Amino acid sequence: MGTTQPRQPMVPAIRSARSRTEQLANMFKKLCLATVSCVLFFVLLEGLCSCLMVAYELWPSHQHRTLSAHSVQYDSQLGWVSVPNFSEKNYYAPGVSLRINSQGFRSNQEFTQTVPEGKFRIICSGDSFTFGDGVDNDSTWCQRLESADPRFQVVNMGETGYGADQMYLRYMREGSRLDHDVHVFAFIADDMRRMQLSDLGGYGKPFLKLHNRELATENVPVPQRSSLLRWMALKPNPLREFKSLALLSSVAEKLVPPPVSAFSNGPTEGQAQILDAMFKNLQAIEKEKNSLLILLYLPTRVADYEAGGVSMAWRTWTRNECAKRGIVFVDFIDDFQKLPVTMKDGLFIWPGSIQYFAEVPGHYDDQGHDWIARELYARLISIPEVATKLDQRLGNQVAKDEVGSRVGIENGHAAAN
Repeated sequence: MGTTQPRQPMVPAIRSARSRTEQLANMFKKLCLATVSCVLFFVLLEGLCSCLMVAYELWPSHQHRTLSAHSVQYDSQLGWVSVPNFSEKNYYAPGVSLRINSQGFRSNQEFTQTVPEGKFRIICSGDSFTFGDGVDNDSTWCQRLESADPRFQVVNMGETGYGADQMYLRYMREGSRLDHDVHVFAFIADDMRRMQLSDLGGYGKPFLKLHNRELATENVPVPQRSSLLRWMALKPNPLREFKSLALLSSVAEKLVPPPVSAFSNGPTEGQAQILDAMFKNLQAIEKEKNSLLILLYLPTRVADYEAGGVSMAWRTWTRNECAKRGIVFVDFIDDFQKLPVTMKDGLFIWPGSIQYFAEVPGHYDDQGHDWIARELYARLISIPEVATKLDQRLGNQVAKDEVGSRVGIENGHAAAN
């Protein structure tokens, strides 16, 4: 019998295969570790950059809301007002200034109690769209309206963030002291929503209630909040840059849906009664002063860009209320919506514009204020009562100039003799 050859041991081959497998596994682990490290580094870098950006946005010198600026101060009756005699050359952006006169109105001039001879005075009540957030003093629609006619003198009594209730209360306190020919009560849809609030932008605010069918002001003296609470209330936008907070907010909204707002349905019965009382009181003041009350609805990019929207019910109610009371109601929305898209877009300040305040985008730019002023001027001079007064002022001024000329001529002859 032949002898069989012994089998060669396979241990070295197995060890070699295991070694290669371990090397591949180690390489894979190192690759995974490097990948995870890169991802973690990117996440940490992104988080650090996000924190730095938010910290920059929250830095006290980097303002974000007009109400937080040093041009605004606490007021026990209205919540906040502009600081009298405030002036800053580069307030909103490079070369875009803000000046407040000694009476607390945005203007480059002071106003006497009586209307200057030969002038037709218009008082404009309103919010930031009237005040002119983001544009220079000379560019607001109030000032453009004054520039449209040398007989006009326009008082800009707008204030950033005001609701229709604050606009009313400010006029009753300050505007009613000034003689005037026309009172333009300019508002947007959101001004009606603000009437329901007791605070805004870190400041407390008054609000109106009806007691025995008479208006009463509640929440006055307005509680004065600390600067820290105002700062925290005025800085919500930068905090939303944290994606973790945005995610938690999104999850919270899905778990607890916000209540459905009935604001777009127009005023409730209680709100309608308050507004009706406001208009009634304003109309009574204007009658005493031989002045004309005009309610002006201003278009916004958010609420009025397309037909319908939240403003429709409010505008319809206001139009009917004005018709019932004999108040002039000027509504630019139909004309605004008929404009070409490029022209509509060109009326507003857009995000990305050079502005020092985060809430300025969405307000009128120079072109927007100019459009409002031109449209309003055309409506004003078409009102018979306004046209009659303007003719009287022009006639009185011409007569006065003629008398002055005759006196000058006679004095000249007397001196010559």
